[in-house]
Amino acid sequence: MRNLIFTLLAVVSGFANAGMDVPPSFLGDWVPRSATCQSLLRFRMEPTQAVLINGAQSKAFGNLDFCYSCEGGAKYSGKVVWMMAEFGGKTDPPFTAQFNAGEKLGVAMLDLQPGLQRQFPLQQVALKRCVQKK
Repeated sequence: MRNLIFTLLAVVSGFANAGMDVPPSFLGDWVPRSATCQSLLRFRMEPTQAVLINGAQSKAFGNLDFCYSCEGGAKYSGKVVWMMAEFGGKTDPPFTAQFNAGEKLGVAMLDLQPGLQRQFPLQQVALKRCVQKK
């Protein structure tokens, strides 16, 4: 249902930015908040793709669309940014992500299709960002 709402808002509002590079504050590995940054289960945001990871198993997605007003419409001025992978006009993308979920900076949540939920159990799990030290 959330994916359908996102799709409708993205299309109607015109605020989806297809092919846009990932904002720097979203880059890195996102792991469950209760886990350490060494968790084998993670969501990785790279400059032009998103990757779901569960140990040796991974699945990458390109064609990332960002929506800055999908949380509350055209006049929304909050912090939540929605991202949909491989949208391309599909009504059911593989997953959506909400960055700054619940208006909390540094928290992400995923809404995965059932097949992905079984492979990558991150459905509606609060995620924290792990930043690699240089």
